[in-house]
Amino acid sequence: MDLQQINIKVFVTADSNINYQNFIKVFNRWMEEADQDDYLNYADYSHTSAGPGVLLISKRANYSIDNAMNRHGFLYNRKHKLEGENREKIRQAFVEAFNKCQRLEKAEELENEVHFRGDEILFMINNRNITSNSPEMFEAIKSELTPVLEQMYGSSEFTLERASEDERERFAIRISASSHNEISELLTNLEIQ
Repeated sequence: MDLQQINIKVFVTADSNINYQNFIKVFNRWMEEADQDDYLNYADYSHTSAGPGVLLISKRANYSIDNAMNRHGFLYNRKHKLEGENREKIRQAFVEAFNKCQRLEKAEELENEVHFRGDEILFMINNRNITSNSPEMFEAIKSELTPVLEQMYGSSEFTLERASEDERERFAIRISASSHNEISELLTNLEIQ
């Protein structure tokens, strides 16, 4: 199995205040600061209920302040094919998502009102040709995901469960950790080789 189109959703804390206009400001700044071809555009879906919020489109990945199922979080959506072992691709997806979360937490435009929690994360594969939402696929991907999470959480305990048992839904695993690790701590753990 060659995992591709890995998505990571990092939920915001309960005290976070989501202002979509401020995210548009951040995404506009990111486009201005980046190499010309990195970011292509942003899309504002904030008018839709329980939708993608504000989406920043780049060549390699999409980033959004997602509100699917009425739960805000930062969604990292890797679009293009990655080479290498599945565990390394999973690790790299978490590193990229957490790096962007840290940038958002520090963004002046968000007025220190958005923070991310490391104790609940959604891991998804956005390609139904690669993964079906089945118990067998859950077990197969769990074996690739668990070593990465062990590195990420260190001695903290965590659990994995299917986000939905409806096989028509996209494959997703809900990760719940016993400790409230900061995103920066999880990122540091993942960057230790």
